[in-house]
Amino acid sequence: MPDVTAPPDLLALTPAGGCACKIPLDRMEALLESLGGQPAAFGGRADNLVPGTQRDDAALYALSGDLTLAFSTDFGTPVSRDAETWGRIAAMNTVSDIYAMGAEPFLALGILGWPAHLPHESVARLMRGAVSALRECSTQLAGGHSIASESPIFGLCVVGAARPDRVMLNGNARPGHRLIVTKPLGTGIVVAGQKAEVATVEAVLEAESVMLASNRAAAELARDARVDAATDITGYGLVGHLRTMLLASGCSAAVVPEAVPVLPYALELAEAHGIVPNSAERTYFALEGWVDWCGLPFARRMAFCDPQTSGGLLLAAPPERAQALLRRAAECGQMAVDVGEVTDTGTPGTIMMAPGNPDGAARNGR
Repeated sequence: MPDVTAPPDLLALTPAGGCACKIPLDRMEALLESLGGQPAAFGGRADNLVPGTQRDDAALYALSGDLTLAFSTDFGTPVSRDAETWGRIAAMNTVSDIYAMGAEPFLALGILGWPAHLPHESVARLMRGAVSALRECSTQLAGGHSIASESPIFGLCVVGAARPDRVMLNGNARPGHRLIVTKPLGTGIVVAGQKAEVATVEAVLEAESVMLASNRAAAELARDARVDAATDITGYGLVGHLRTMLLASGCSAAVVPEAVPVLPYALELAEAHGIVPNSAERTYFALEGWVDWCGLPFARRMAFCDPQTSGGLLLAAPPERAQALLRRAAECGQMAVDVGEVTDTGTPGTIMMAPGNPDGAARNGR
């Protein structure tokens, strides 16, 4: 007889976990194309909106000559069976969009969709986790909105502040810039493995520790190093978000696949059990013609397309600034790995997996 007192298995209530529930990349691009370019196209005053940021992680609003506000909304389905853990990860995932813009979050509003049959205690645990994570990021939860929903959904709308000269944008990458990532890939594969009941406890704990980690320290290091180009790696994986940066910047890239950090458990799940989120496969096929995989094994290709929830930052910086960031990250125990270079070879947006270690590559870990 089932234990009616046991907390609900949140992962069992949705077909895809976290950022794996995003609209597929090709459909999302078609949708954005149909909506047009600047927000002003929808009417209303847009004089203070910073132009050219519609494909960035947050919208920017120039409030004054020395203060720019960053706004972002992010929500999704559970990535953990535990409500409090999901709440923390969801909060870290949302504030990451603000950090990726070079801003500091300070205010948040909750977005909640909750099935009627789930206990109120699960909602309370979810919110406790979110509030705790926001507090660590010096951000206050000020309210929100909730609806009845067949699947549990949670996220936040977050507001942050930045100095205009410290904003980091997708479109600021330039040929010769080094590419740096600040968290390992593979959490989406592990979540899928947990849903399929084949991921070990160790694999789940490792993936959750990555998702629970804040991007605050990495963003501060990037600002201190005066990095101009950044995004965070979320629902479309490393290659999806790198391509967005490259298209915005009019550049291409060469990535050293051996340098890219991937959770070992994720590769094992993909290789031994064939565990791959459906969204990773959709991203892979959507990017045919954009990525030259150069014979990279299937499991690692999927890891590079893997949807990350609360993934790391992807930074592009001139070599000297990249080196300064890597040195400082090593001193602080913050993961920062040089994984390749922005180039001007080929069509803008294209990515080549370049085996080996090209000149200038450097890496560190924690």
